[in-house]
Amino acid sequence: MFADLSAEDIDTFADMVQYRTYPKNSFIVNQNDIGSTMYLLVSGRVKVSLASPDGKELALNYLEAPAHFGEMSLVDAEPRSADVIAVTDVELFSLDAKDLSSAIQLNPRLALSLIATLSRRLRHTIARLEDMAFHDATHRVMRVLLNVATASYETRGVPVIQGLTHYDIATLAGTSRETASRIISNLAKEGVVATKGRKIVVDLIKLRERLEGQ
Repeated sequence: MFADLSAEDIDTFADMVQYRTYPKNSFIVNQNDIGSTMYLLVSGRVKVSLASPDGKELALNYLEAPAHFGEMSLVDAEPRSADVIAVTDVELFSLDAKDLSSAIQLNPRLALSLIATLSRRLRHTIARLEDMAFHDATHRVMRVLLNVATASYETRGVPVIQGLTHYDIATLAGTSRETASRIISNLAKEGVVATKGRKIVVDLIKLRERLEGQ
């Protein structure tokens, strides 16, 4: 997002942000709160989720550093649309709305980066709705595995899923933990994934072929 900033602009931008840390399981953003800050995730993983009045939770996404969140409230001045919870201990930078405007003046391409992020997240939401409406649990679980493993490959060079339980995967796929575990077990038998302790290593080519085959 900030790759095009010059060294001088980065120094200026560094004066705009505040360094923060949050321990595991703490709330960084609360749904319906008025927000004027976006966050740049430096290390760790967070969960974006919705909670119903009776305590049920729907996980919308998991974000792993480097990532950013909370920018929607800066753009539309509306309350926060979801909770953001630290899944691990996290480090991040916070950026206020007024400072975001200054940052965009430093580099107008930042505005395009934000628009691109919002567009990707909208496409992701549409894809999830499509999966829920038109595809079975097996397809949805495979889609979650593919998305998470691809993100891991892009950030760390290894298509591995770690830190997510079968329950977490099931929640993202809109199915039960038992169903998700059965599907992952079947994929392991087919050589599409390999489980190593609490990690799931994904063969991205085989998984894409399996999805295309469906």
